[in-house]
Amino acid sequence: MPAAPQDLKRAVKLFNRWQFEEAVVAFHALAEANQGRDRDFLEALSQLSGGFHRIWHKGGESSAMVAMVERSRAILAGFVPGHLGVDLRRLDGELAVCLAEAISWRRGDTELFNRDVIPRLEHLPEP
Repeated sequence: MPAAPQDLKRAVKLFNRWQFEEAVVAFHALAEANQGRDRDFLEALSQLSGGFHRIWHKGGESSAMVAMVERSRAILAGFVPGHLGVDLRRLDGELAVCLAEAISWRRGDTELFNRDVIPRLEHLPEP
């Protein structure tokens, strides 16, 4: 567990408020304070935040967004579903839906990305 769980909760809150640029910074700072697999996990959440930030950046960078979300999802797939208390099972399912929408948007099938499919990060209840 990160040295400061309140910092993880803050980063999650930023992500869920769609403050993705700030979430990138918060998750990256947490990653820098950790080692090993926790560091990799937190960097993946930072990258995921960065992918969603691309939607707002310069009117939307669909290719960058898709690539970053795909990479993050692949990394997160290597962790147990409740790593650091984050519900990864639910997140993975929601990311699959989100990626399908983003790929459709990138192809030009839709004019705008449906932001309603952006997932939330949820904490699992503590045992």
